[in-house]
Amino acid sequence: MTGPSLRRRIVVTCALTITLALAGMAAAAFLVVRHELYRSLDLELGRQVTAVRSGHGSSGQCQYLVEAACVQTLDSSGTVLSPADIRLPIDAGARAVASGAQATSSVDITVGAFRYRVRTEPLRPEGAVQVALRTDKIDASLHRLALALGLTTLIGMAIAIAAVLAAARAGLRPLSALTRTAEQVAVTANPDQRIEVSGRDEIARLGRSFNTMLAALRSAMDAQRRFVADASHELRTPLTALRTNVDLLDRLSPADRAATITTLRGQASELTGLVTDLIELARSDDPQAPPDESEPINVDQLVHRCVRTAQRSWPAITFDTDLTPTEWIGVAPRLARAISNLLDNAAKFSPAGSAVRITLRGGELTVRDHGPGIPAESLPHVFDRFYRAVQARDYPGSGIGLAIVKQVADAMGATVTVESPATGGTLVRWSRS
Repeated sequence: MTGPSLRRRIVVTCALTITLALAGMAAAAFLVVRHELYRSLDLELGRQVTAVRSGHGSSGQCQYLVEAACVQTLDSSGTVLSPADIRLPIDAGARAVASGAQATSSVDITVGAFRYRVRTEPLRPEGAVQVALRTDKIDASLHRLALALGLTTLIGMAIAIAAVLAAARAGLRPLSALTRTAEQVAVTANPDQRIEVSGRDEIARLGRSFNTMLAALRSAMDAQRRFVADASHELRTPLTALRTNVDLLDRLSPADRAATITTLRGQASELTGLVTDLIELARSDDPQAPPDESEPINVDQLVHRCVRTAQRSWPAITFDTDLTPTEWIGVAPRLARAISNLLDNAAKFSPAGSAVRITLRGGELTVRDHGPGIPAESLPHVFDRFYRAVQARDYPGSGIGLAIVKQVADAMGATVTVESPATGGTLVRWSRS
């Protein structure tokens, strides 16, 4: 069961907030006006009391609005001495004023069908005077004010809700487009769709981020497709050779069979190395793969071990080393794989009898060979997966060795560059940041 939409929640929240604000302002306005009207009435009652004290006050038919105020005098015990046209009730407050225990008293009363406001003040030397005025006009004014404020509040609510609806519809339109695009991508698995983005608000930023994510998804899918195609191509050749040699075994003489088995072992070893490289590349591309634990590495000792292994694989090449004791932080097996790739690459392109020079100085490792070198136009692509320069296609290999070197360097926060010195050959420089 789905909950209310975002648009509905926004509209309801804004409508409730605006309603409470309008109702609060209307109530405050009503209370302020009511206070001022009754304050004016109290001032008038005070003037009437002053007139009575000076002997100028009178009591007419005070049940009518056009007549004067009702006036009633009390003795100190609260007994009525001179009643008004209508008898005003004597409450505890009036008795307290008459006895001198209280300075003044104001109450609202209802006599018959009319409401009055009664003010009681002391007389000298004793007793009290009560003056009353009808509140019909004030009550009628407050009633009209309440109706006007209520109607204004309702109209304001309607206008506010309409404005919020329009604003929500316009503001959430890019979000709706983004939702539709995301749903289409989920259904069609096609990340080529884009949403139109305008403005600089948060929703526009979200739209641009979504388009960037779709572009990255397209790049990842293309890279995956190329990886699968290139890996299939690279695996097909050694697998075909293996199958051919296996098929020939039964038809070969014992001597030829032994030679073929040796060839098969070499091809199997090459295939194993290729699969290992492919797994390394795939693992590096997996964002959910658990990171390897870094640890201090004695790089000079690691390079020595890699050189011994390379020397066994390339007996016709001399590996000269100039290594100083060095410690880096990283993953030893991955660094060993990268260094072995550099050594194999250098030996593969070096003529028999030549030397590969390995130098380690603090934060920099260099591998220098004396092979044919790399053309300038190929240098920007040497770290691309499965890239092989034209002159390198006559040599064995898959073209992913340097790609792995670059990935390991990036993971360790290092930079790796390839140069073609003027004297020939290739120089690979691994530098710690």
